[in-house]
Amino acid sequence: MKTLEVHDIGEIIRKVRKERGLRLEDLADENISPATISNVERGVPHVGREKALYLIKKLEIDLDRVQELLQGQQLELERMEKALFRAECLQDLGDPRQALKKLAKLEVKNSHPFASYYYYILGKCHNRLGHWAKAERALFNALRLGDESDTNIISAAYTELSLLSYYQNDLEAALKYINNGIQAFKNNRDRPQFKYIMQRNKAIYLERLGRLGEAINIVHEVWDSLGEIEQIETKLSFYWLRSELSQRTGVYQEAIQYAEAGLELARFNYQPSHMFDLWIVLAEVYMKQGDWEQAEECFDLALTLRGKISSSDRDKFITAYSRLGLLYMKLNRQEEAAEMLEKAIRLGESCDDVPRLTTALHLMGDFHLQQNKREEAAVYYRRELEMARKHHLKKKEYQALLRLAQCFENVDEQEFARLTRRMYKVQLELTSEEGAIGEEVE
Repeated sequence: MKTLEVHDIGEIIRKVRKERGLRLEDLADENISPATISNVERGVPHVGREKALYLIKKLEIDLDRVQELLQGQQLELERMEKALFRAECLQDLGDPRQALKKLAKLEVKNSHPFASYYYYILGKCHNRLGHWAKAERALFNALRLGDESDTNIISAAYTELSLLSYYQNDLEAALKYINNGIQAFKNNRDRPQFKYIMQRNKAIYLERLGRLGEAINIVHEVWDSLGEIEQIETKLSFYWLRSELSQRTGVYQEAIQYAEAGLELARFNYQPSHMFDLWIVLAEVYMKQGDWEQAEECFDLALTLRGKISSSDRDKFITAYSRLGLLYMKLNRQEEAAEMLEKAIRLGESCDDVPRLTTALHLMGDFHLQQNKREEAAVYYRRELEMARKHHLKKKEYQALLRLAQCFENVDEQEFARLTRRMYKVQLELTSEEGAIGEEVE
């Protein structure tokens, strides 16, 4: 008797017991406890064949009818699986509300074999709609009910929980959940592409946390397997990661190489959102090399894609406006720089994207500090510092403290000393993480 058959027979036993108005305790005897009966009915895999057959005999269920009942049960399971798949397709195509309507029509009890799948889709829908509490509750149900599953629904639920944390700017929790998902992943099971999706997400969380070395290691580990990645968005994300991490660590030729290769792949597959990201990376590389003309041209190309990018991806414009503002600062085009940085800050506040918003605030502080307006600069650095502390962004906290110390040097020596002491403490906290601390705005 296979695991699925044990579960199906358990469902039959439960139905017959309830039809006869029997409690678990009524069916229990010296040979089988109420807890074991419950396990049989729920199809818990470690329950033996003998216990299920014992209950069938005790309830006087006709063995000749079991196969017929099982076939009916199997047909019902297939229908339910297809209905859930259709709901998941609707959600993934950007219509979570319609998917929720489909789910509402289904009767899925916690004992159902696809209960964890149902709650996973429910959690995804609420996550996309920003219903954080509902999403979290549904996804924890998926984890609880999928614990004995022989599928990768546990990894999928952890991946969604990591996204839920990421959307709420809790990068440490996002990293914890994605690590759990990677650990739970089973090879040669369903959802094989989640192996790469989870690695991609982990690398992005590490990049946002400023842990560039760890992110680079993941990208290098996956790189030789890019041909196995079926989802073009995931594959292009790795091209972006490799080029972005290369430019952040000063390996400019490699950054250009992978950005251009990614652009060719994105162009061929008509992926404007990824083209946007890669043009921004190239602009940053050229800016760091002092090639202002090419940098501005790359920014212009990225911004021409504005109308082709989904509103759900508007947060990426925060980076574009911030980096373009920096370019204008270097070109001494002060009005344009201020305009771009103000746009970046407003959009960062609107999207509640803390990693990108702190960068925009830092650059606006630099804009004022460049003009020796220390008081104005300090306002932006303090905002950056407060957000970095709240969201455990240690490198950004260090950067904000460094700039604030510059603002108070030779102005308020007591405050300067306090800031430098705090910088020292943060630096000690960062010693277990990768890399030397510099002034690069991440």
